[in-house]
Amino acid sequence: MLIQIHKERERNESQKPWYKKKWSQFTEWIDSPSIGNPPPLPPNFWDTAIDETNELESNEVAGDAEGENFYGDDWPIVTFLFVFSIFSGTPFGQVPVLEVDGKPLAQSNAIARYLARQHGLAGQNDWEQSQADMYVDFIYDLIGGFLRQVYPRMVVQAAGMKNYTPPIDYSGIQLPERPKLTFLDKVPTYTSNLRPPKMAKRLTLMRGPELIHNEFIHKQYGIVALCGGRLNSGHIEMIRMTINRKMDASKMFAVWRIDPPWQPLTRKGQGKRMGGGKGAIDHYVTPIKAGRVIVEVGGRCEFVQVFGFLNEVAHILPFKAKATSYDLMKAEKIEEKNLQVSNVNPYTVEYVIKNNMGGCHQWISPYDKKWFFKYV
Repeated sequence: MLIQIHKERERNESQKPWYKKKWSQFTEWIDSPSIGNPPPLPPNFWDTAIDETNELESNEVAGDAEGENFYGDDWPIVTFLFVFSIFSGTPFGQVPVLEVDGKPLAQSNAIARYLARQHGLAGQNDWEQSQADMYVDFIYDLIGGFLRQVYPRMVVQAAGMKNYTPPIDYSGIQLPERPKLTFLDKVPTYTSNLRPPKMAKRLTLMRGPELIHNEFIHKQYGIVALCGGRLNSGHIEMIRMTINRKMDASKMFAVWRIDPPWQPLTRKGQGKRMGGGKGAIDHYVTPIKAGRVIVEVGGRCEFVQVFGFLNEVAHILPFKAKATSYDLMKAEKIEEKNLQVSNVNPYTVEYVIKNNMGGCHQWISPYDKKWFFKYV
């Protein structure tokens, strides 16, 4: 009777499909009493699961054609066995994995602690080891808890290529003995026997582009005028005090690129009648043309460090000006040339004025005929 029952059990076992046999072996392996070191699975355990993939796909197609699934309620078992067979090379199907004497070890913190203990970096006693674990667990909780709540879509990059630009070489820059801006006289100095001369307004001193002082000598940073105007002693003193107060004299320097006030402006007293000749000299100014460099800043610094106070000064001046750098000015000139080359419209302002289209010579200024509506 026992022999017949045993043969019947073997016959039923042999008639089971391959996935039920594998599942039975797998559950026996999971229920093994050897905790932490289970016995190895039967040899070639996963070979059948991988080889039966073609059968799985063909049966699935056949089942769909018949309107039912070939594996029925056993489909989750088949899927689990096939997926587990793919990731069977790692403990949890994840990386990184450290293999020591043929035995895999997963999880980053576990690998770090193992290597630290192997090389004497985990502490000399239990207290030092506990302190090391405390800091590691705190960082893990910080990244996995607080930051992910604040930034739920944040991705913490554990490794990757990082590109850091090399620092700028300032070895060729020498700071002058007096790095700050000097005081400029409000009134030009004349000899004792010379009467201060008067002159007309001479607006031509402010018109047109600057042809000489339009580049940075030190090839770093500064303030450039965008149109013509005049600077009096109050403007010049404002520039000097603002820059000297906010610049770092230990690694920066500033130099003037303009002359002290020299052009006299006259004014008659209030309530005085017309006539009687030209009025007395009221104050002196420095005429500025478009493109003139007013002040230049340099040293062991970047443009971001000086842009704040240079931009502040540029917006207080009585004419349009901007804080810029040598590289930006160079790029603007290249862009202007490229626009002229790539322009497909033949009717430019220069072409219209030179050919007197629409009789424009009758109503435009003589200076527009020379500079084509620029520097106005």
